[in-house]
Amino acid sequence: MLIALLLSAVTIFSQSSPQVKRIEGERVRSEEVMIFTRSKLIEEGSAVTLMSGRAENINTVRYNMNTYRVGYSLASEKIDRVYMFTGPVKCWRSTSTGGISEWPEAKYPASRNETIRRAMLLKFITPAELTDEMRNLRIYYLPSLIDHDGKEYKVEPTAIAFFIHPETGNRMTVMIRDEHVYGSVNKPLSATSSIYIKDTKSYSAGPFGLGTAHVPYVFYSKQVQFDTEPFTEDNQLNVLIRYALNAVKEKQPLSAEKFQKIYNEMIRYTGGK
Repeated sequence: MLIALLLSAVTIFSQSSPQVKRIEGERVRSEEVMIFTRSKLIEEGSAVTLMSGRAENINTVRYNMNTYRVGYSLASEKIDRVYMFTGPVKCWRSTSTGGISEWPEAKYPASRNETIRRAMLLKFITPAELTDEMRNLRIYYLPSLIDHDGKEYKVEPTAIAFFIHPETGNRMTVMIRDEHVYGSVNKPLSATSSIYIKDTKSYSAGPFGLGTAHVPYVFYSKQVQFDTEPFTEDNQLNVLIRYALNAVKEKQPLSAEKFQKIYNEMIRYTGGK
């Protein structure tokens, strides 16, 4: 019996797949998308002035910033009449929630690597105990980059909960950012992030490499506008998701009791149509 319980716990943890997988050249499955962010370039500052020296340069930056979305998806299965998440969280960058995932060009590694690095900052928040509910609820920490002092980024800690109802298959995403909690049922939680570029890297470009391309290297979110209104202060999810964020700040696992409360509340939101 003990061996069976241990194997069950290992299976649950494996299904929780703490690591994030980046996809490239693969189509995003719109029905699996849990959350995504659009970017909007703020055209101010010395970096934008530098990139505007060549029309082709700034137009390329505008296209890459304003056209693409970055998001996270989760696959699911229905096994013995029970819905559950399967596999890792997939990180993607695409022009739509059903498009092909494409990251910045490899010929500009500074911009490409920084874009990927930021997207891969999502980290699994491990509950204190492994339970069956982990098949349906995953909670992650994401450090949002909101400023830069010339040496390193200033970070705002955020937490994201992904949920699928075991019976209805209805999905829900909840996120806390800037002291507000946002949620969405049966459609991705979406937002628009105003991006400020602080610094660039230069590369040879144009005919025979005689020109110079300046690409974003240090950039951050000055403001994020969600497509939905935040929960009211007295809403239970407003209270509960903060437990997960506090666990990260205190460098402690999320207690089984708090995890179960979050699970129960998200069951309530997704139990019907």
